[in-house]
Amino acid sequence: MRRFNRNLLLKVAGYNSVHILLRIGIGAVMSWILARLIGPSGMAVMGNLRNFFQGIQSFSVLGLENGLVSYATQFKNERPKLLPIYATAWISSISVTVVLSIGVFFLAGILDEYLIGLETSYAFVFQYMALAMPFYVVFILISSLLQGFEWYKKFITINISITILVFAVSVFLIYRYSLAGALVSIVIAPVIQCVIGLLMWRRYHSGFRLSGLFVHGFDRSSLKPLLSYSAMALISAVLVPVTYIAIRQDARAVLGDVIAGDWEMLQRISGYYMMFVTTLISLYVLPQLSKDFSPQVYKSTIGHFYKTILPPVVIGLIVIYLSRQLLVDYLFTEEFSGMLPMFKWQLAGDFLKIVTTVMAFRFIAINDLKRYLIAEVVSLTSFYVANYVMIRYYGNNGIVMAYLLSYGCYGIALVILLRKELWSRN
Repeated sequence: MRRFNRNLLLKVAGYNSVHILLRIGIGAVMSWILARLIGPSGMAVMGNLRNFFQGIQSFSVLGLENGLVSYATQFKNERPKLLPIYATAWISSISVTVVLSIGVFFLAGILDEYLIGLETSYAFVFQYMALAMPFYVVFILISSLLQGFEWYKKFITINISITILVFAVSVFLIYRYSLAGALVSIVIAPVIQCVIGLLMWRRYHSGFRLSGLFVHGFDRSSLKPLLSYSAMALISAVLVPVTYIAIRQDARAVLGDVIAGDWEMLQRISGYYMMFVTTLISLYVLPQLSKDFSPQVYKSTIGHFYKTILPPVVIGLIVIYLSRQLLVDYLFTEEFSGMLPMFKWQLAGDFLKIVTTVMAFRFIAINDLKRYLIAEVVSLTSFYVANYVMIRYYGNNGIVMAYLLSYGCYGIALVILLRKELWSRN
């Protein structure tokens, strides 16, 4: 118990595990509902919409989230310096968001035809998306402050509240409107996030009022250091959704909607346990690396993370693999049995993703755009090329084999790019 209290990472992991267990439980129920009411083909459509929305959300905040977390950590005790940075981010983000929202609203029909492509029109979903996008900007400002100030209990509390409310709204919409409800539940989530975030911030703000961001003027000198963070995230915001949509569309064409839906459901399962790790990285690793840029702190931080977190993660992945038949039998339907052979490749790929993601946060902490982009291009290019080849040679397993191979290539690229930090003695 004493070791737990002294170890910040263990404390964050302990509180975070409550949220993740809740997400897993809710996710299991939601997966059961989607499997029966939406089916594999519906899951493939939901995957396309989710990837597109994730990309457009990153654009709406100019990809500044990690940069804002880093600056909030550096200046959490010098808030007058932090205010112009956040005010500039707010003005820039909301300006871009308004333009994007207008574009999405009027291009709804075209987006519906390409991303969904069913006989029934779902253009209204993209119109709802356009209206919801500004709410996401406000939530990201709140979220990045909570992470940067290392208020991890408050951050996790807010996310637990959001998880419960989004689940309740989603269940109602899916039962009432089937696929249409499932799609709408994705795009209205930012509204729920924003409302809960604002209500909680009023309680937790500790003298840092969000109203100051809205009235403070634009500071051009604060914009320049943010642009590198923006470039890193925005390029990923384009490349990641485009790559995943292209891979899913290729899988739909070669293997059919059912297999593409199996992969999407497997990605959904992966997302629940991967969220435990990614949240820890944003709450612990990024703030630690932002305090001190030295190679020694980098190596000690990722080493501590690996020693503390990887053993339980490996045990968890093994348990999931051994329980894969039970997961499919009890959570899904026979239509999703095609995902069973995919599990081993997906889990192995997720393990490599955890290892490499922690390493790559060095680039974000020190604002290293060049090396970040090289690694990102290697990862996504290898995934796309490998998938194109492997689904034609290995069939249904090809897509997850390509996923594993892409993170293997990503890991090799990171070791090469970070060789000075990893083997530095000074």
